[in-house]
Amino acid sequence: MIDLRQTFIIVAVILSVSFGDCHASKSSISNSPSSSILVVGATGTTGIRAIQGILDVGYQPSQLHIVTRNRSKPKMKQLKKLGFPIVQANLQNPATLKNIGKGCQGCYIHATGGDTKELDTSEVSSAQNLCNALHTDIKSIIYNSSAAAKDHGVTRIQQKHDVETILSKRRRCHVTSLRANLFGEELWKHYTRPEILQGRYPLPCNRWKKIYLTSVRDMGRLAGTIIAREEVEDMNNKQISSSTSIRIINVAGDRLSGPQIAQCFTKAQGSKVRYYNNHKLTKMAKKSFPDLYEQIKFLQTNQEKTNIRNLKREFPGINITSFEEFLEETKWSDCDRKFDDLSNPQELQF
Repeated sequence: MIDLRQTFIIVAVILSVSFGDCHASKSSISNSPSSSILVVGATGTTGIRAIQGILDVGYQPSQLHIVTRNRSKPKMKQLKKLGFPIVQANLQNPATLKNIGKGCQGCYIHATGGDTKELDTSEVSSAQNLCNALHTDIKSIIYNSSAAAKDHGVTRIQQKHDVETILSKRRRCHVTSLRANLFGEELWKHYTRPEILQGRYPLPCNRWKKIYLTSVRDMGRLAGTIIAREEVEDMNNKQISSSTSIRIINVAGDRLSGPQIAQCFTKAQGSKVRYYNNHKLTKMAKKSFPDLYEQIKFLQTNQEKTNIRNLKREFPGINITSFEEFLEETKWSDCDRKFDDLSNPQELQF
């Protein structure tokens, strides 16, 4: 029999594949950026971490215009008190998107769909509505996507790549897709963290298979840095090419096997954590859950590469977070700490 709790943990980790203050420093941007950024889809679970990353590179709350469907939510009220301009809009309702992004140089899109167990099929249409409505003031778009080769065969990842195609057609605008791997933040969730704290880290993957790990905070750092750089370049060149293109950057701060990840947890929490390969889940998914099975197979066979060394070389002023650093920065050793603490606006530093 398969332990259902362990199954939920493994499913959560796999789903996260498809979708740093340890040494935090103000970025490589020599001067504080003067422009504003429209931030889309960052009011949910991991979005606050991306916002922190943008703040890390020198932006102030007043420069980050946060898009939400409901400005009356407690989190939105907290963000407003901290000085963030709040923009109420619904990506599924084009009428609410008129002139969105006016006065902003850049747009960081953390998500256009919900972070849900059921596939959010509105993700692509929401991206199309947003792309159609973005004000011409927007000269840089940064999108949070998923790292995978063209033949990945995973529906969730394909939706993100379809969004990339939509964004790449926007004229007179720099478009960059930051393709993430497994977000370390996913391991903090309530169906993941308790099991690890108890000493068990299950994953349906060969023990020698190495997995790339990404910090959401690094995504924000890179997004803010790229937008600021492109602002300077545009001021110097005074013209953006009208050609259609998108730049792809794979993002990760570490590459570790299951046992190596377990060793990092052991060091961080001061108690032994053991990795094991749960073969039974793969068999069960193949028989009963085809969507889950295609994601398991992706995890087991994906050969897409992320060049961490080159990433650090291109962005020398940014701390690209290792997994060990990530666990230290997020205070994994504090057993009373929850995932909600990571997404609490009151934890933002600027």
